[in-house]
Amino acid sequence: MSSLLGRFRPRAALALTLAFATVANGALAAGDPKAESAPLPDSYKQHMANGVKLYGDGNFAAAIVEFQAAYAVRPRASPLVNIALAHKSLFQYPQAIAALELALRKHADTMEPEDKAAAESAIAEMRALIGYVKVEVSPSHAVLLVDDEPQPPGTADKPLPLGPGRHRIGARAEGYEDAEEIVTVTSKDQDKVVKLALVPNKGWVVVKTDDPEMAIAIDQVPLALGQWAGLVEPGTHLVQMYKQGGPEYAFQVLVVAGKAQEVRPDVGGVPIAVPRSLPAPPPPPPKIAKPPDPPLRGAYANATGGVFLMLGEEGAGGMVGARLGYRISTPIGLEFLFDYANNPIATKSGDSTVRLNSVRFGGGVRLMSPGRKARFVATIGGGLAYNWLGSGESPGGVAFINLDTGVELDWSGVLVGLAAQQTLLLGGTDTADVELADPRVTLGLGARVGLGGW
Repeated sequence: MSSLLGRFRPRAALALTLAFATVANGALAAGDPKAESAPLPDSYKQHMANGVKLYGDGNFAAAIVEFQAAYAVRPRASPLVNIALAHKSLFQYPQAIAALELALRKHADTMEPEDKAAAESAIAEMRALIGYVKVEVSPSHAVLLVDDEPQPPGTADKPLPLGPGRHRIGARAEGYEDAEEIVTVTSKDQDKVVKLALVPNKGWVVVKTDDPEMAIAIDQVPLALGQWAGLVEPGTHLVQMYKQGGPEYAFQVLVVAGKAQEVRPDVGGVPIAVPRSLPAPPPPPPKIAKPPDPPLRGAYANATGGVFLMLGEEGAGGMVGARLGYRISTPIGLEFLFDYANNPIATKSGDSTVRLNSVRFGGGVRLMSPGRKARFVATIGGGLAYNWLGSGESPGGVAFINLDTGVELDWSGVLVGLAAQQTLLLGGTDTADVELADPRVTLGLGARVGLGGW
């Protein structure tokens, strides 16, 4: 059986290296009759031989891996002693102590009394070199890292033993930015404190539908049925709850880093306490229906222009105007309209025409099909129109009813459309030259260009 320090013989002084030599030599020579009579597997011998070569090359980290592999094949004291020696060469005294303590705890029956005494002496001498650091981590469930090595849960609950020198102490947790601090430790440090406060970078969202068959989606991505909880990037997100043939709910939820909120079908975004630990969200069920398209909402504006004919009159008129509104859902919008129209109308004598000018103010309801790129649009509305003749004489104000029907193309919020425009002017006051008492009907065709904020 090969040992890293088997070629050395202990002398009178028990310095660290000689103590290791005694332990290693004894571990190889000590006599557990069963262990000595059992042949060693070739894989054990190969791992030990490779570990010795790597240690001789100064590649202590790789040597540790080989000795650990040997111990996995045949658990005994020799690989542990060699692991301890490699850790000591890396000045990793706590790890070296742990390896020797494991050898004494599990394999003391294969070690001679002087070997055990040498190991205990080496442990005591290394302990005298160790400092202790108390790490305070917030949040408490964060994973502690020492020199980039993750530590087991609960490590921060007691002082952390570290060898003399500079050490990188850090922490990480899902939903938080990593934190790190470089500390210098000496053997006199017994109560050094390192505080790591991680800054949240995500928010915690809990979605409860109270229906195990209702699907949950965030930003159009199906996630779970019935209930879901997880971390979400800060910002505004679309939370949907839906069920084929059943009700649908959609909320715009503002997620804030470090905050938690709960979303239910009857209310969205209710603040709740941040969970002390953040369990991993459940995996998505194998079959979830695609979420419905979210409702389209937002302000819009259109400039309009067109030509029209007034029934019973000769000659075409022109119209320009604007539409300002807000789309409250995918099919419905509410809008304010303004139009200026100018068209020729015949005088009472019929020998000539005059220009009838009309300024119209009003509102309407805009109905739209659900298409995102192309849609049918109809606007029904009305209001008041103020008319005056080209000569300056005014027939007064009248009520009107308006109906526009057409199509609209949408290029990422840029709106272009064509519409048939029908207007009913409800009477007016006759003048000396013009009869306006009867309702007038105009039929026209107009173009629209504008912007949509959905």
